[in-house]
Amino acid sequence: MEVKLGCKNVTYENGETTSEVLAWNHFGTETIPPRPVLRIAAEKVLSSEEFKNIIETYKRDFALYAMNNRAELPAIERELLRKIGASSVAEAKRIIDSGSELQTNAPSTISSKGFNQPLSVNGTLKKTLGYEIEA
Repeated sequence: MEVKLGCKNVTYENGETTSEVLAWNHFGTETIPPRPVLRIAAEKVLSSEEFKNIIETYKRDFALYAMNNRAELPAIERELLRKIGASSVAEAKRIIDSGSELQTNAPSTISSKGFNQPLSVNGTLKKTLGYEIEA
């Protein structure tokens, strides 16, 4: 199983999609610096003390169930991945709201938007962020 972070594909009025905007910002373009908000969020979540404790608990539970009740292992793994996905998406939204951990917008972008908050115009991208767990 794996957790995949991304966004629902919504089309903006200009024809661009949230998936395109997220990819352009993740990798950067000629005019957009890289702003890999989901990667930054996942790294912060997984390196936090809270998640280190959660992973230790997962490893202990996994070892116990591997010896006694192997049928429970997928549910334990799914719950760990759910926590990683939900926490990473919440952290990405916090990063977008604060704007402080992402490269700033160009002066021309700030002028057209009226503010300097990367990855935020009307909140659509932030609202579409999510995760899924695949087997």
